[in-house]
Amino acid sequence: MRKFISRTICAGIFLLGLSIGTANAVVLSPGYNTLMGTTSAAEPNLAGTVIVDDMVGFSFNAYDGIVSGTVQVRIVEAIDNTLDFYWRVLNDANSAGSIGSFRIGEFFTSVYNADYRTDGVGDLAPDSAYLFDGPFQGFVNVSFANGGLQAGQSSNFFFLDTDATAYAKTGIYDLTNLSQSQISSTYAMYAPAYDVPEPAGLILLGLGLLGLAFNRNSGRM
Repeated sequence: MRKFISRTICAGIFLLGLSIGTANAVVLSPGYNTLMGTTSAAEPNLAGTVIVDDMVGFSFNAYDGIVSGTVQVRIVEAIDNTLDFYWRVLNDANSAGSIGSFRIGEFFTSVYNADYRTDGVGDLAPDSAYLFDGPFQGFVNVSFANGGLQAGQSSNFFFLDTDATAYAKTGIYDLTNLSQSQISSTYAMYAPAYDVPEPAGLILLGLGLLGLAFNRNSGRM
């Protein structure tokens, strides 16, 4: 019961949006995109309810040592009933070095609307997001400037605002060192899930359209 109350309070604080900003979330285009930061006060559509809040540990070899930490994964059901996907990276105090980027894959949405939140916790914001296209569609690299996310630091929450109303664990992510030459294992994560009509549903739809056409033709006789 205490855990539930604590999570509810944290979710409320996260959604409150105490500071007021004027920036808008960035609609990513293929290539590098600068992130400016935003708040729920500046963008009321970001307000909503936290429906997933997971903490996932990671570690990988880099800088002749081990870089380790935690990724906080959140899904927020926004006030328009669509889903926003959030991530926050925490680099352990005893990590061997900085984290250069957080790389998202197999994440498909109609519009890649991205930014980070300035109205919450975190020591360092990501400065840019690189959207791939072509054969790598669905992949986004989120990068940290100023020497990366250093040991003992945590990032601001950064997000992708989607039009999805459902989610599934079909996405992936990994983390890299500053030069992206040393990379963690790939971790499964949540991504948008869009309804696809079942074959039986398509057949019924087709039969319905045929019946409608038959009735129209019968009326002409």
